[in-house]
Amino acid sequence: MMVEILLVVAIVGVIATAAIAPLIYTVLRVVDAEDQYNDKEALQRGLSLIMKDLSETMRTANEPLIRTIKKGMLGMTDDYSIIVASTALTRQNLPAGSVVYRIMRRNMFTNLPEGLYRWIVPLTSPADIDPEKLNEADAQLVLMGITGMKVEILIPPDWSEEAYSGNLPIGIRISLARGEKKVERVEWIPR
Repeated sequence: MMVEILLVVAIVGVIATAAIAPLIYTVLRVVDAEDQYNDKEALQRGLSLIMKDLSETMRTANEPLIRTIKKGMLGMTDDYSIIVASTALTRQNLPAGSVVYRIMRRNMFTNLPEGLYRWIVPLTSPADIDPEKLNEADAQLVLMGITGMKVEILIPPDWSEEAYSGNLPIGIRISLARGEKKVERVEWIPR
């Protein structure tokens, strides 16, 4: 009798394992797909915010309307900053000025988590801003965990990765990366 009960328990265990294994695999695949979607969706939202600030650029200023800065990192990818003369500040009841986007990396000099940050600098031209000297207390976290940002400006006939300072270009291509995941967006700017 005891042998028969043990045999039934063993058979039920084998059947349960065979039935549950595909279910667990399916659940794990769904969770992975959801994580990838959320990552790409978050990266797209970050790019959308940058592009929205670009679309609200002050087009009447005589000074450079946009600046990109490329900072080389030893053994790492290049870090880019983008500074835009923007009227977006007026939505927050601030005078027009500049908006700065920059990646902050974890190091011993900062308390901020790694990610993409945005600074609002009223009454200041892009030419007068050094992104490295912005106050951390004024930083707004746009997207946590961003490990890279690349900015390219279309200077016909080619895209340029070099620093840029001037009027609105014909096109701008911005890439954001979080680990191995990368999203890129090209914005064509009407003249």
